[in-house]
Amino acid sequence: MYEVEALILMAISGLAIGFIAALLGIGGGMVMVPALFFIFKLTNIIPHDQMHVAAGTSLLVMVATSIGSVVSHAREGNVVWQLSRRTIPGIALGVIGGAILASHLPTAALSDIFSVVLIIVALTMIFGFKAQPAERPRPAAMKCSAIGSLIGFKSGLLGVGGGALSVPWLTWQGLPQREVSGTSSTFTLPAAIIGTVAFVFTGLNATDMPYTIGFVYWPALPVAGCASIFGAFVGAKFSRRAPGRLLRILFGLLLLGVSVSMVVAE
Repeated sequence: MYEVEALILMAISGLAIGFIAALLGIGGGMVMVPALFFIFKLTNIIPHDQMHVAAGTSLLVMVATSIGSVVSHAREGNVVWQLSRRTIPGIALGVIGGAILASHLPTAALSDIFSVVLIIVALTMIFGFKAQPAERPRPAAMKCSAIGSLIGFKSGLLGVGGGALSVPWLTWQGLPQREVSGTSSTFTLPAAIIGTVAFVFTGLNATDMPYTIGFVYWPALPVAGCASIFGAFVGAKFSRRAPGRLLRILFGLLLLGVSVSMVVAE
């Protein structure tokens, strides 16, 4: 019975997260992880390691949602493949390192780290902090790998996309917004795939909960994944008419509330 309730809540969350992500142009992981965390706690289908399973499951759902984004941007010519090729190896290493560290942290510590990152993202949205574009030559492969390792580490540790780091960095490289979005999407897909695999293996000996392999709750993929894709489609339709600045402030306030709730819920 609790499994059914959890799946219904995941579908509703996926729909809302996809809608918000498309409407505001943000990654859904910052909302997906706390949503799954609260669903696991509320229904108790994941009695322990809720934060770890929420992070791993978020990356699994992200695989489904990011494929369409990469294909769409590639078709439109919005991807700077030179930067992608130079950055993805570092992302791969960073994701693995982040997932390994996450597996050694207790749920409370992981939740606290996520809450701090959530507050930073929320304040950025509320006050409108943005990186300023600057014309500069393409960075060398070594520098791209170093930046990629930071992006991947955050993704692997927290189960989120790397947009909070990759978007400002790509903007600072002088890319127009369409290429920032397109190139950033190529970072998210490999991070999600590698991160999911890493959370599976790091959690194999840590949990034997139903419907999970490692730290990944697999029923969330068809439920939350499909719902978020549909929500993103609807959100994209409204994005041109929505009062973006006001919505970002309101959403930032919501993230602040979520971060406080995560600390209280521990």
